[in-house]
Amino acid sequence: MIDPHEFAKKQFELAAEFGKYVFAHPHVDDVLPDGAFIYFEIEGEPEFNHYSRQLAEKQQREEKVPVVLVRIKGLAPPQGSRLIDPVIELASTVA
Repeated sequence: MIDPHEFAKKQFELAAEFGKYVFAHPHVDDVLPDGAFIYFEIEGEPEFNHYSRQLAEKQQREEKVPVVLVRIKGLAPPQGSRLIDPVIELASTVA
């Protein structure tokens, strides 16, 4: 069984990335029902997927909200720093 803390951490990361995806692809927002519960399934992660599906079913059953499934193959590695040509130097005094 997946650790709920680890699940929540991964779920938060996926939700943030999905938000970025929707921002970059605004047409996706048009197909999402208002108030929908969005859940994720990740290829090759059956424990995560099972727990995620259970939470979605509970939301649908108890809260009567639409449920949207987002299936993904995984996450790309972080892009790293966005700094352009930083110059790093020891400051002898701070003004």
